[in-house]
Amino acid sequence: MKLFEVFVLEGHDQSTIFSPEVLAETGAQVMTPAEAKFVGLEGIPDDPEGRQRLLVACQPADERLIASRLEAHEAVASFKLHVLG
Repeated sequence: MKLFEVFVLEGHDQSTIFSPEVLAETGAQVMTPAEAKFVGLEGIPDDPEGRQRLLVACQPADERLIASRLEAHEAVASFKLHVLG
């Protein structure tokens, strides 16, 4: 599984980053860090700068599609990719 750590620009609507179609096509799960910890994703460190973050879990086959959406969206300041498992 791949996990994108997405840093969202302040004042932007993070709910518009992915369309319902992209989420349905990929099965990606978009969570806040608190939601990720609640569902059992351990080892997610707090951001020392306190930035707004989202976590996006997806299958390896969908990595490029998710990354392209993140790169193109105005609300995304930056993102990091982590490999789980």
